[in-house]
Amino acid sequence: MVPPDALQVLALAHARGAQDGDYPRIKDYFEEVRTAFVGSDSNYLVRELGLLDEKGTGAAIRLFYLSSERQAPVHPPSEHDLALALHTLVVIFVTGALIQDDACMQGLESLAASVAASSGRHGILLLGTSEEVLRDFRHAAGEAINALQGRSLEQLGEYAVRPAYVAILTLYKAHQLLLGATAVGKSDTRAPRARFFVSHAKLDGLPLAYSLCHAIQRMPWLEYFYDAEDIQPGEDFRKVLEEGVIESMLLVLRTDIYDLRFWCRQEVMWAEMYDRPVLLVDARTELSNRPTVLGFTGIPGVRIPDGNLVRVLLEGLREWVRIGVARRRFREIVRDDPKLDQRTEFLCRTPSATALLAARARLLAKGAPPDAVLVHAEPALESNYLEALGM
Repeated sequence: MVPPDALQVLALAHARGAQDGDYPRIKDYFEEVRTAFVGSDSNYLVRELGLLDEKGTGAAIRLFYLSSERQAPVHPPSEHDLALALHTLVVIFVTGALIQDDACMQGLESLAASVAASSGRHGILLLGTSEEVLRDFRHAAGEAINALQGRSLEQLGEYAVRPAYVAILTLYKAHQLLLGATAVGKSDTRAPRARFFVSHAKLDGLPLAYSLCHAIQRMPWLEYFYDAEDIQPGEDFRKVLEEGVIESMLLVLRTDIYDLRFWCRQEVMWAEMYDRPVLLVDARTELSNRPTVLGFTGIPGVRIPDGNLVRVLLEGLREWVRIGVARRRFREIVRDDPKLDQRTEFLCRTPSATALLAARARLLAKGAPPDAVLVHAEPALESNYLEALGM
């Protein structure tokens, strides 16, 4: 049986005024949210030659411009729409036009009540164009809406970065829904915040690491692990580093000497061994580079020649959501089949030799049969890769 979509995102805003005004308009926020989950290639040759590869998260995105004033009214989605996926994240953009539309407000109250009754299966992200609009919205809304914590778009930095910050916040909320379901097997336990492990070489990566930590601090819903701050005097630094990798997404700041540093390589190896999400930030400046022993083949990467660290966080959370979607679908497939669960091991990306050997060890530890199966996302391994490893 093919399970339903693991995640869908429903973005809602009133149609009136959604495309009016200067940047950023509600339409711009919509587009940024859509792109955050669907992904897009910027290289025109890739697009023109039809070489598009899977860059999205696997989530279904639906955009709704609400209005009860048109000839064919568009009302908020219903409880039935929520159930079309294992998890649904509803993103509501609150404007003055929405508050003045009584029919839409009633529909949103019903939708919020259904989300509240889902025991954490679904979630809502409430965003207002200003604090004043959010206050008016609460005065006009019912009990279910007023139980939600909202956030003003004006709080999200300068106007030019607000759509990107909304995309990051939406990805984070989606990650929380998926993590709450897969980490404990239930959706009624609140998942921890998304945490990034900033892996860097001190000698040439310190300024970039400082800047990235500062960018993360600007977003209170994110956390980071930074060795100089998180390792206290007298602690076993190796143990703290290893636990930091296990509990985080590894952001590899690959500067020119990164691959030559022992602890940098060790952090990558831990991420491979424990099947942790990784994003490679290529910050090398040399025109030619030496070979590496690190298994970066299956790890997505991002470049920041323009210094745009927001791109790093967007790509990191996008990768985390992609992994969460794949893992959630996998759990749904094996949920009612204990034998299938025992004989399969899910890996979050195309594995390196280190990841494969660690996965085989986990299968042996749980008593998996000889015909055990490793499951991972595309791209597929070369046909002779497992043979070379004796697997």
